[in-house]
Amino acid sequence: MLLLLVICFLSFNKPESQTDEKLSETQLQFIIENYHWNSEDLIIVNFKQPRSSCHYDNYKNLKQSSEWWTEYYSKMELVNVRNIFVYSESKKATEIIDSQNHFSDISNFFLDNFFNKEQSCYGILVINKKGEFQKKNGEYTQEDIVKYINILN
Repeated sequence: MLLLLVICFLSFNKPESQTDEKLSETQLQFIIENYHWNSEDLIIVNFKQPRSSCHYDNYKNLKQSSEWWTEYYSKMELVNVRNIFVYSESKKATEIIDSQNHFSDISNFFLDNFFNKEQSCYGILVINKKGEFQKKNGEYTQEDIVKYINILN
């Protein structure tokens, strides 16, 4: 009985990682056109889930959060990679959305296509120009990001 509980607990808490899906041409074009993905080989989408999906207020102190992410990514060597931040609840993120590196989730594209069934605060999506992608819902590490970049290059 205890073994069954442990297996169930681990199954439900396992972060999702996507390895075999590909965007449609329409989805790929949507991202290219709306999120200024130009010549870079890859795009990293750091997605902030709706507040209702998170166990704390993940929209509090967005400027401090942005500074933290800048420092986080400064420790990584991202070559020919576009790195953006997308907010599901754009009304709560107006102070940070600049349509350069911080964007609203236009037409709930990322929420509906990649993160709609998840109960977490964050997610990451790394996509190459062929539309192949790697996804993780929940907390992610620099090692996760590097792994996804290496898989998709």
